[in-house]
Amino acid sequence: MRKKILAFGLAAALALTSVSFPFGGTAESSAKEMAENDFTYAVKDSASGQSACVINYSGQEEKVTVPETLGGLPVTEIAFNGSQNRDKITEIHLPKSMKATESSYSSLYYLNRLSSITVADANPELTARDGVLFTKDFSVLAVYPKGKTDERYTEPNTVKKSYGFVGNPYLKEITFSSNKEYTATSRCGYTNIEKAIIPANIKEIGEASFEYCKNLKEIQWGGSETKIGLHAFDNCTALAEVKVPDSVKELGSWAFASCKALKSVQLPFGLTAIGRYAFSSDVSLKNITIPDSVLKIDMGAFNHCSTKIKKAPYLKKITHKYQGGEVSYSYLAKAKVKKNGKVKNYSAGDITKIRPAKKSVKVKKGKKITLKTLVYIKGKKRGALDSSILTFKSGSKAVAKINKKGVVTGKKKGKAKVWITLRTTGKRYKVKVRVVA
Repeated sequence: MRKKILAFGLAAALALTSVSFPFGGTAESSAKEMAENDFTYAVKDSASGQSACVINYSGQEEKVTVPETLGGLPVTEIAFNGSQNRDKITEIHLPKSMKATESSYSSLYYLNRLSSITVADANPELTARDGVLFTKDFSVLAVYPKGKTDERYTEPNTVKKSYGFVGNPYLKEITFSSNKEYTATSRCGYTNIEKAIIPANIKEIGEASFEYCKNLKEIQWGGSETKIGLHAFDNCTALAEVKVPDSVKELGSWAFASCKALKSVQLPFGLTAIGRYAFSSDVSLKNITIPDSVLKIDMGAFNHCSTKIKKAPYLKKITHKYQGGEVSYSYLAKAKVKKNGKVKNYSAGDITKIRPAKKSVKVKKGKKITLKTLVYIKGKKRGALDSSILTFKSGSKAVAKINKKGVVTGKKKGKAKVWITLRTTGKRYKVKVRVVA
C-alpha cells in the first residue's frame, strides 16, 4: 500500500499545480496576488514588513532572472504553483533580496529541467557553486537541480545538512559530505545512481536515502554507520550483494524490501534489531544467517521470500495471522531462567549481568559436573540461565572438556579454565576447573 502512495506522490509532485513540499512546510500565500512583468506574486506580511513571494512565471524564457522587487516590495521567496514552470525553466538567477527558506528550496526542486542556479553576489544568505544552491557559508546544500547533467558529484566538506538529489536522472555516483556534523545521508531516491560513497562521519543511512535507486549496485561504506533507516534501500532492484558494516546495530523497516536481485547479505555481530518487512517482497536471498546479537526480528521481515533463516535457538517465533489467511512471523530473543524448580522467560535484551554460581569447581577424572550461570535481569538476580543462550569453551580440552550445555568432563588430572559467554552480547566470565584422580 505504501508503495502505491509513494508512486502517486512522486507523480503528483511532477504534475499537480499545487505545490507540496517534501522538506517540511507548504507555500501559503495571502489572497492579495498581483502580476508584474510575467511574474505573479503574493504579498506577504511579517514582523519585519511586507515582501513579495513569486508564485508563477508566465513568460517564455528558459533562462529566468527573478527580479529584486515586485510592486516595490523585496522578493524574498519563491513558491511556484504553476505546472508550466516545471518543464520550461532551465536556468534561474536569484536576487540579493532572496531569503534562505525551505519553501524556496522545495519550489526549485520541482523544476524538472532546471540545470543551473546562480545568485547575486550581494545576497547575504545564499550563494551558488557550479549551478548548485547553498547557504552563504556552504553549510547547507539547498538545491541540486534535477536537470543538472553531471554524472558524479561530491558534496563539499563544509556541508552539514543536505536536501539531497531526489529525482535527478543523470547522477551515477555520489559522495556525501565528510563534515563531522553531517551524520545522516541525504535523499537520493528516484535517481540513476550506481555507486554511493559514504564517508566515516556518517552514522545513519537516512530514511528513504536510496529508495527506488534501481541502478544502485555498489555501496562504499564508511564503517561508522549504526543504523540503516526506514526504506533506505527499498526497491534498489540492481543491488545483488550487501555486507552490512560491523558498526550497524539496527536495520529499519523495509530497509532492503523489494531488492529483487539481492542474493547475498552478511549481517554483523552487534546487530540487535531487524525491522518489519526489512527483506520482504521477492528478495532473492536463499539463505541468511542471523547473528547471535539479534534480539528482535520484527513482523514480516522475510515475507514473500523463500529465504532459509539460520538463527539462534533462543529467537522464538511468533505467528501473526491476518484477515484473508496471510501469515507473518516475528522473532524475539528469550532468556529461559530456572529458579526453585520453576522456569520463566525474560527478554534477552534485559540481561544486565551474568556470573558463575561457583568461581571454581572440582571434578574427578572421568566424571561430569554441570556449570550454572546466574543471571541478572534489569539489575535483579533471577536464577540460573538456560545454556541455549550461552557458549562454552575450555582452555585445555586435554584436562577438562565442556559441551554446549555446560557439562564439564574431567579428562586427566590438572587445572583448566573454561569460559562462558553470553551469545547475545559477548559478555563472559571464567571458571577454574581442577580435575583430580
